[in-house]
Amino acid sequence: MKETRTIIKTAGFMAVATFLAKVCGLIRDMLIAAFFGTGMEANAYLAATKLPTTLFDLVIGGVISAAFIPIFNSVLKKEDKKSALIFANRFIGMVLLITGLITIFGITFSDKLIYLMAPSFDAETHQLAMHLSAIMFPMIICTGLAFSFVGILQSFGEYNIPAIMSLVSNLAVILYFIIFGKKFGVYGLAVTMVIAWSLQVFIQIPSLKRFEFKFRPQINLKDENVKNAMKLALPMLVSTWVQPLYTIVNTRLASGIERGVSSLEYANRLYIVITGVFSFVITNLLFPKMSRAYAQDKMEEAKEMLVTSLKAVTVIILPIAAVTAVLAKPIIALLYQHGGFTYEDTLRTCGALSCYAFGMIALAYNEILSKAFFSMQNSKTPMINAIVSMAANIVTAYTLSSRLGISGLAIAAAVGSYVNAFLNYIFMKRYYKTLFKKSDLLNIIKTLMSAVIMGAAMITVYRLIGTRLSGSLVGELIILAVCGIAGLVIYSGGCLLLKIDVIVNLLKKEGKDDA
Repeated sequence: MKETRTIIKTAGFMAVATFLAKVCGLIRDMLIAAFFGTGMEANAYLAATKLPTTLFDLVIGGVISAAFIPIFNSVLKKEDKKSALIFANRFIGMVLLITGLITIFGITFSDKLIYLMAPSFDAETHQLAMHLSAIMFPMIICTGLAFSFVGILQSFGEYNIPAIMSLVSNLAVILYFIIFGKKFGVYGLAVTMVIAWSLQVFIQIPSLKRFEFKFRPQINLKDENVKNAMKLALPMLVSTWVQPLYTIVNTRLASGIERGVSSLEYANRLYIVITGVFSFVITNLLFPKMSRAYAQDKMEEAKEMLVTSLKAVTVIILPIAAVTAVLAKPIIALLYQHGGFTYEDTLRTCGALSCYAFGMIALAYNEILSKAFFSMQNSKTPMINAIVSMAANIVTAYTLSSRLGISGLAIAAAVGSYVNAFLNYIFMKRYYKTLFKKSDLLNIIKTLMSAVIMGAAMITVYRLIGTRLSGSLVGELIILAVCGIAGLVIYSGGCLLLKIDVIVNLLKKEGKDDA
């Protein structure tokens, strides 16, 4: 009982911290949109930001914690804490070496890399993006180090400090805008980004000292544990290429559409933010626990965690996806339609966000299923599935972008996510022949029904009040509030009426706690 309460308390803190971080991320993006709109500087800055982060994700980013945590927990269990910390320093040494080489490569070839990412930029935009990316490349060294520290802390059961990392870095950028505004232009913003990302390293140091970790990075590729981590990382890396490669393909195609790069990027960031708040909390809380369960051969315990996570994320994400799809216009208007971000920009961006919304549940499922494979130290299966889904995304993107513009690119991302989720689910059934019981599947179907009815109700209300209120920010706020509350009431009623077990069990637990 005490452990359950601790988990709930930790999950609650992570949810709040993640939510605040995402809100601050939205405020940061709102400020960027207000100061720079969707013009030349915005396109250059957003493409330049994407270059180092995408290259980092392609080479190492998506696997640092995922490859580290299972091996670290295995060493911790089979050997001792001292051996685990030695492995941690050797792993960090390897990460610093790789991120340092990526940084040198990126700065040296920034001209060609920007052209690869956005070939349709004019000469002025290309030149600015090239200079900005060279400034921001060093931030990936900080990111690699921060992710490594996260792996250590989460393995020791410390989730709170890693949960506030993004909050701190986003607040630093917001503070820059409050103090300096547009005084130093996009160059000042680029420098601030590097400083903000470095803060993610420094805030973890006191907690690391508490667990007796001393920063002594070594490069020892002959270490058996490092070798095991590298073997796990390579196929794992390919499986995490889905989102970065979606980004490259979509940015290339969007660069040929007027104001396409910035509009698509604003929609994509919001899509990732909304989905990430909940999937991030679930996966980061459960991944170390699942890794420990598999290390101790507790397969049924790990399965229970996986199924519970999938059912919980279904109940949470489906109504959020419905709200996002139906109310994309007032959401974009309220968040971004300030300063240089015009009404036309809102119309263009909200179309992409509505299309992204249909892929939210698949993206959340992928996050959980992939982590389940990684906790088993099986990274080959999600790698194969990711390659197939990437192919589906690329084919769909090239097919739809010429007809539907950036909305077609958002649909392509959703298609890729669904293909990936379907394949991950099918292959997971090799480990668990009955992953979902009939009652679990029935509950998921009932949740989907409730979300569809919710969406239909919001569309009806939107049609009744939208034409009279749309156009002003106050009107958009009223539309969002009225439609959102109506949808939430209907969804909640549907969940209770259909007796969806996640909701029913939660209410029962609250009742017992109150008693």
